[in-house]
Amino acid sequence: MYTLKELRERKSVRGYSDESLPEDMRNALNAEATFVNCHESGLNFQVRFDDPDPFKGFSRSYGMFHGVRNYLAAIIDPTFGFAAERAGYYAEEFVMKAVSLGLGTCFVGGTFSRTATDVRMEVYEKMPFIVAFGHAASGTPLIGRVSAAMIHRKKMDPSQFFDGTVKEYAEALRRFPWLQKGIGAVACAPSALNARPVRIGVVSDESGLSVVTRVADYEKNAVDLGIAKYNFASAVGGEWEWGNGGKFLMPL
Repeated sequence: MYTLKELRERKSVRGYSDESLPEDMRNALNAEATFVNCHESGLNFQVRFDDPDPFKGFSRSYGMFHGVRNYLAAIIDPTFGFAAERAGYYAEEFVMKAVSLGLGTCFVGGTFSRTATDVRMEVYEKMPFIVAFGHAASGTPLIGRVSAAMIHRKKMDPSQFFDGTVKEYAEALRRFPWLQKGIGAVACAPSALNARPVRIGVVSDESGLSVVTRVADYEKNAVDLGIAKYNFASAVGGEWEWGNGGKFLMPL
């Protein structure tokens, strides 16, 4: 798991150099994907190196990506529970491993060609996103810089990721001091569709007060929910129930 400081050091990279990755780095990333596949039913992560085809001539990329040669293909069996959400969670773990190795990364939910990816898929499987990774380029084409600036033009304070009033947020922080760190981690989480839709709230039920996640249109935003849950749990140290409205469980 990673600290809030380490999570904040991750930045989405859209321009990559043509530098090939060394063998030890490839082995570490392959091992990360293999570990997920062996322990999480319904997930089939595949790492590909030196394959630029998914981005070649893809007009919808709008110049946002340049030089992508390596990627993690997140393939899921949607018949397994919360498969897309869990894919987002464990792909963010893969991202942080890549960042710890000194690489740049970026979740890509729509601006790539799925048919051009060099992967093995069963007819029932889906690929909701890929993760581009590699050495960041020293410079990015102007159109890429403009596109990235447009995506990140709105800076959001961590408090904006709380689902409630200012007064309710202050009370939640009083009851759960660790919540501030968790929401800070959600605020710096990447987003597969650049929507940043996840919000953290507090509910009262028969078991007392609980911290929960909320997201509009779960089907569309399940991947982002998983990404945000990983960041929160990594920074704070507990674990989440899967699903929209899932509770956060602090370790005893």
